Amino acid sequence: MTTIAFLVTALWRGSVNLWRRLRRRRIDWVRMEVSGALPELTEPLVWWQRGFGGVAAPVSLQILRRRFERLADDPHIRGVVLMIRDLSAGWASIQSLHEILRFYRDTGKRVVAYLPAADTRTYFAACGADTVLMPPTAYLNLTGLRVELTFFGDALRLAGLEAEVIAVSPYKSGGDQLTRASLSPEAREQLERLMDDRFTMLVETIAAARGLTDERVRALINQAPFRAVAGCEAGLLDGALYEDELEAYLQRLNAAAAPSATSALASPASGNPGPALVDWLQADRWLPLPPARRERRFVGVIPVIGAIATGPSRRSPLPLPILGGSLAGSDTIVQALRRAERDTRVAAVVMHIDSPGGDSFASDLIWREALRLSRRKPLVVSMGDVAASGGYYIAAPARAIVARPATLTGSIGVYAVRPNGAALLERARIGVDVISRGANSGLFSPLRPLEASERDALTRTVFETYATFKERVREGRGIEEEQLEPMVGGRVWTGREAALFGLVDDLGGLPAAVARARELASLPSDPRPTLLIVRGGGRRDLLPRPFPPDEPRGWLPALLEEALRTRVLAALPFMFREA
Repeated sequence: MTTIAFLVTALWRGSVNLWRRLRRRRIDWVRMEVSGALPELTEPLVWWQRGFGGVAAPVSLQILRRRFERLADDPHIRGVVLMIRDLSAGWASIQSLHEILRFYRDTGKRVVAYLPAADTRTYFAACGADTVLMPPTAYLNLTGLRVELTFFGDALRLAGLEAEVIAVSPYKSGGDQLTRASLSPEAREQLERLMDDRFTMLVETIAAARGLTDERVRALINQAPFRAVAGCEAGLLDGALYEDELEAYLQRLNAAAAPSATSALASPASGNPGPALVDWLQADRWLPLPPARRERRFVGVIPVIGAIATGPSRRSPLPLPILGGSLAGSDTIVQALRRAERDTRVAAVVMHIDSPGGDSFASDLIWREALRLSRRKPLVVSMGDVAASGGYYIAAPARAIVARPATLTGSIGVYAVRPNGAALLERARIGVDVISRGANSGLFSPLRPLEASERDALTRTVFETYATFKERVREGRGIEEEQLEPMVGGRVWTGREAALFGLVDDLGGLPAAVARARELASLPSDPRPTLLIVRGGGRRDLLPRPFPPDEPRGWLPALLEEALRTRVLAALPFMFREA
């Protein structure tokens, strides 16, 4: 920010804050709604959404973090009433929400969670609050965890279709839904382990939040659902009341507070003893704006959201795994990495990955750009709900990887799926004649099964890609092959498991990753840093800069490394010189 721009911004914000202080209305409690997927970063609206004023971007964790920071800075705010409804956020995102609420509560403020309805995920989110309330007739459906998988193998064969899958390991079971009728033993073993770890996290979180033992929480889950009154008796809820009774409840909370705390938090105006509960949109008009900050160097954040694919980032309307929803296009991510590399304001980069992987070639293109960037500037990866397979591939060159305990990561492996509609064509009496040249010319044809040579060729490409994937991880993480082998083959790990194996460096969210990046870039510590979101796209594509050479090493370290290296030799057992 230039000097003139900084002075103008500081003067404007100061004037606004003075006006707001003079006309300040009473605000004791702020009502805020949390719903939806809770993405880490705010995604820009597409063109047709921007044309309608009523369409707002979904509330992200980044937005919530800034809101709670402003509320924490205001000495007159007593607390927040958090309305949690229709929550579809992943488990790692909810752990990030807990971190935000923990920060706010540590400032001496209170958080009251109000749940119009509650399933296991919603109640897990509410465990970050001081107090949890529900309507008297609502049910607390804390029934535990469940995964239901659908398999189409028999249905496809019934329709005359077939999917031919080649995978590096039975644990790389992404194609099983198209070929099998039920879980393979390896896939069941893996899902049981992941479910056990996630259920343990759930139980431990509830027990710590409610002051119960783990055994008691497990017993209550087995007895659920509860009506709100029964939930209060069990110690899972603090009150059963309707929303119109919230004002009176908050007033009782105020009365129960210590007199010194009450006077310290007293609002500047109004003799009304009841708490003033206002919506966030109203409070936002009266809260002081944060002071202007003059910074010259930033941490750039590059979001990688959705399945990885070639081409630009986009949204796919197809309701299919990997092919549907948000697609992180390699062209867009590559351009974002090149922009961050060239931007002199960007001292370090955090790549926030929330992706199940996807196209292996697109992942390698992103990996190459991330590797070159990491040679020039510190690169840290922040993992969201999932950063697995191709999502881990592109994380490998980072100097540090930060994940939540509930993050799903790993899945280091590849597989290929090839459709085969020969039986359908035969059933429909559709004839197909083929004229070809080349033994493997039909490798990608969906009209007939693979020939032996074609299957061999496809298997070779799968295992060559797998070998490259493992090489990227070995080099990026500094892990020897014998140490890496038990972790790969498509095995999926939670973040806290991955941290034990060395696939992840630290447990935490985006703020922890940003702090690590600032440290690596020798930037001063800042609990509330300004982030520069770097996105690809635009009218002009940036060409790559030359790849930085390896840092030169002195002759002595290189000589010692060569002398001490373990190797297999084909050489004479002795040397002699004739006289």
